[in-house]
Amino acid sequence: MNTFIAALVAVLVVLFAVSNRTQVTMQVWPLSYQISMGLYAVILWAVFIGLIIGLIIAWVMGSSRRRELREIRRRVRDLEQSLSRTQSLSTKPSGG
Repeated sequence: MNTFIAALVAVLVVLFAVSNRTQVTMQVWPLSYQISMGLYAVILWAVFIGLIIGLIIAWVMGSSRRRELREIRRRVRDLEQSLSRTQSLSTKPSGG
C-alpha cells in the first residue's frame, strides 16, 4: 500500500513538473543575486522548505511530551523492579 501511494505521489509530481516548465527568475531580496529556474522547481522547493520547517517546529513543540514520557517510563521501570523485589521477598520460604 505504501509503495502504491509513493508511486502515485511520484506520478503527480512528474505531471506537475511537466505542466509547469515555464522559466522564472528569482531574486534574493537583500542581495542582488538572481537565479533562473522552472516554476515547478520554485514551487517544489517552497513545499520542501515548508515541510522541513514544519517538522522542526513539531519536533521542538513535542520535546516536553517526550521528556514526560521518558520520566514515566523510568518511573514504571523503577516500580516494576520494586514490585519484583517485593514479590521475591514474599515468596521466599521462611527457614523455621
